[in-house]
Amino acid sequence: MTTVAAELSVREKSRGGWAVARSRASRLLQRHSWIPLTATLLSCACLVATLAANLNLAYELTGVTSLALAAFIWGYWRQAARRRLFPPLIHLHRRQYAATWDELASSREEACAAAGGRKKDEQEFRDSAGGAIQNLLDLVHVRPSDEVLEVGCGVGRIGEALARRCASWTGTDMSINMLGYASERLRGSSNVRLVQLRRVGLFEFDNRSFDLVYFTNMLMHLDEMDRWHYAKEAFRVLRPDGRIFMDVIDIESEAGWSMFVHDADRYRNLERPPYMPRFSSATELVTYLQRAGFESIQIHHRSPLVIVTGRKAGG
Repeated sequence: MTTVAAELSVREKSRGGWAVARSRASRLLQRHSWIPLTATLLSCACLVATLAANLNLAYELTGVTSLALAAFIWGYWRQAARRRLFPPLIHLHRRQYAATWDELASSREEACAAAGGRKKDEQEFRDSAGGAIQNLLDLVHVRPSDEVLEVGCGVGRIGEALARRCASWTGTDMSINMLGYASERLRGSSNVRLVQLRRVGLFEFDNRSFDLVYFTNMLMHLDEMDRWHYAKEAFRVLRPDGRIFMDVIDIESEAGWSMFVHDADRYRNLERPPYMPRFSSATELVTYLQRAGFESIQIHHRSPLVIVTGRKAGG
């Protein structure tokens, strides 16, 4: 966890340019909606005063320029207001996972909102992990002797509670910002480790390192081929008789289909953000687990999710 904290000081080096500034401007206007109106009023007052005083052309051009700038800010504010919570980040490709989630986690509040789906107070945020934790307890039976790995842990929303139920809990993420806030949240836990993933896969871990690997509220944000890579890697790092847990939003369920249609209509004529969930089905996940070598594969429907679990054969 100390490594995570140290790397936060250099995370800006890999970012760049106008595109990042544009995303930050969008977030600023979401937080301070008074800025566009104030800028517009001031620029109008400046232009009117300049014309009334019959000043020279340079002053009049300054007034016109300030009004144009205010109009630009106003347009940005309207875009930010339509998107409500999260910046569009359309300058990033979907597989730029680290950059995408670092942008979404530029503050503790925004990191928690991205992890929980919307802004919540602290107690509501903790409670929001209850469903995922219960699914894990019910379906893969987290044990006090288990060494557990969460892939895509975010701010440690689930790990904070789950770590109390197992021998050790390791949380991974590509976003150093997310891991920084997870480090703060999990500071009091002695059996916790946080590891940044440098690329798709679990190359930071040795073979047969864990008893349970789980992916919750994570695979839906990945490219399909990367989902497959993680399934293979999970098989490698699991010990014999180790268990795997994967969930996605189920496009075959009524709730999942309703969410899919809503997003399809909303983004019909818009660029789709790189973090936008991709819906899936049990068939896809079962295929990955079978091809990776898992046995005892089971499908569990907990709308809007479908959960697939499996076991690595003993030996």
